[in-house]
Amino acid sequence: MQVFKTYFKIINASKNSLLIYLLVFLGIAFMTSKSFNSSPTAGFTETKINIAVVNRDTESNVIKGLIGYLSKTSNIVDVPDDTEKLQDMLFFRKIEYIAIIPKGFTEHFGASSEAHIETVAVPDSISAVYVDILIDRYLQALRLTADFSGLPSEDQARLVSQSLSAKADIQMKATHTDNNSTGYLFYFNFFAYIILAISTIGLSTIMMVFNQPDLKRRNLCSPIKQRNMSVQLALGSIIYSLFCWALIVLFGIILYGKPLLTSGLLPILALNSLVFTIVCTAIGFLVGILIKSYNVQAAITNVVSLGMSFLCGVMVPQELLGDGVLRVASFLPAYWYIRANRAIGTSGLKAGNDIITPMLIQLSFALAIFSVTLFISKQKRTANQ
Repeated sequence: MQVFKTYFKIINASKNSLLIYLLVFLGIAFMTSKSFNSSPTAGFTETKINIAVVNRDTESNVIKGLIGYLSKTSNIVDVPDDTEKLQDMLFFRKIEYIAIIPKGFTEHFGASSEAHIETVAVPDSISAVYVDILIDRYLQALRLTADFSGLPSEDQARLVSQSLSAKADIQMKATHTDNNSTGYLFYFNFFAYIILAISTIGLSTIMMVFNQPDLKRRNLCSPIKQRNMSVQLALGSIIYSLFCWALIVLFGIILYGKPLLTSGLLPILALNSLVFTIVCTAIGFLVGILIKSYNVQAAITNVVSLGMSFLCGVMVPQELLGDGVLRVASFLPAYWYIRANRAIGTSGLKAGNDIITPMLIQLSFALAIFSVTLFISKQKRTANQ
């Protein structure tokens, strides 16, 4: 088993570059798991902002009703009618909004074109827009009540305040996937990137070493048969790929623990990731056959892993990708891996053919890539004889 032992000596010599990819992946996975596991918003809480109301008119029922209505949705700060002090309080954010009721407002209230409230607010404040809406809402309701009710002004203000104080019950409904399931589904989607990277760089390194012309000729002269050597290389590659797959899946179990284990989705997610690992193994062999330089190896690894990840929905969800991009991505195996994961996340084991079909397509990709690799290898061996 000399070839088998040499295989893992080469892997050990390349461990630094492999560990960089692995540690970056695990770090990103850990940080995203924290964000997904954070407590979701359990309800709706209305917030109040600090506002000032400067009344330069008489204390009429219209104004009293308006101030009373605003006090229910905002914190009204008592301030003097001094322009400089108002500007200072606005600048230091002690208040965010100033409503100035001009003299004669109540007298001209029925004529909307003449009666208006002056406002000053913090620039680009969303809260200010909200207060504007509240004021317009109250005044419009009061005008309608005055036009059609025939009640005294005091009763009109009370009726409007009662009608506008009505509130609707709000219930927060959960979506079809909770935070934990979204977390581990993201993890298994991101699995595609790291397994592509470490498979390509690991397996191509082995193939590049054993395909060096001088070493290859020396091996042909050795007492070890070529078939035996190929079997040992294949066995080493299988163990390496399975180890990488098992390590990443195990880390996912550690990160998401009980939610992942109790979901019942771990076996099918692990199986889909194993199928994609087979595809990545084939890609690693093909890259190792085609290239001869370690500089080219690094470039190819990044292009294959990052390019396929961005096109196929690993980095950006497939729902956000355009139809043209998805059509191109459908010719890549990672697209079908992500598609199977989406079906698992949406329907679980009930998805049936929506899971099995993408897996079979991935295996077809693996078979095609292995076939191309064997053909190119045979052509190179024939040309060197």
